Amino acid sequence: MSSQIRGIMLMATGSAIIPVADGIAKVLSENHSALLVSSGRYFAASILLLPIAFLRHGRSALPPRHRLKPHIVRTILMVTAMTLFYLSIVTIDLATAVAAFFIGPVVASVTAVFLLGEKMTPSKIAALVLGFAGAIIIAKPGTAISPGVLLALASGVCYGFYLVSTRLASGETTPLQALVFQNVFGTLLLLPQGIITWSAPSGSDLLLLLAMGLISLLCHTLTINAFRHADATTLAPLSYVELLTAATLGYVWFGQSPELNVWIGAAFVASAGLVLIFTRRNAALAKS
Repeated sequence: MSSQIRGIMLMATGSAIIPVADGIAKVLSENHSALLVSSGRYFAASILLLPIAFLRHGRSALPPRHRLKPHIVRTILMVTAMTLFYLSIVTIDLATAVAAFFIGPVVASVTAVFLLGEKMTPSKIAALVLGFAGAIIIAKPGTAISPGVLLALASGVCYGFYLVSTRLASGETTPLQALVFQNVFGTLLLLPQGIITWSAPSGSDLLLLLAMGLISLLCHTLTINAFRHADATTLAPLSYVELLTAATLGYVWFGQSPELNVWIGAAFVASAGLVLIFTRRNAALAKS
């Protein structure tokens, strides 16, 4: 298996799993502030990760000081994106929020060309067009845009820049170091809003928060490793796989049956991933 294909598979898997955490956040937001839920997610992830990281690597579990700047930037972007997204799903359904959120990969792909000097190949352009078209179909443009959709769009823009910053931060640091810093620094950033919006969680709420933290760690590990195998313009469209899981969870958990436009858009999204995979596979076979 080529490095590029491995990166594509890692990114697709992480994107498919992360909506489970978003669905849990929507459940928790019924009884708690979305600001508290977002801070609780990072706190739970830190509790799960820190003991393992420091037992294995001690002080080297953190990135070296001269590499902290890109990690600070990517953490701020991710924390902002997540908080805005959790605020959005309080008022709109999960599939619509994810559809609006996925302006992010388009932002990432365009930004990577200018900031990272990556090449925009015909297959990448085709994947981006298919993925973006799918997101637009799901979002149903022409309808009144609610504040929740605007929040999800703003979240997507932040996420797009996060994808590019992840590529910048991947050098000279291990995935574990990146995860430790993101969760610890993210927890500190979100602590004030968690205190201000505090409401006592029940035992089941705490279990859900821990589950969110665990899912978050798994997905970020997959994403960070994906960027070590493939460039940002290749990986960005694969984030659209999240739409498929979000639509399914919206139906199973919240009784929100996706309309026909959601499934049509999902077909476009799946096509975007297939274009990338088969293009890379054919290129690898041609070289062998």
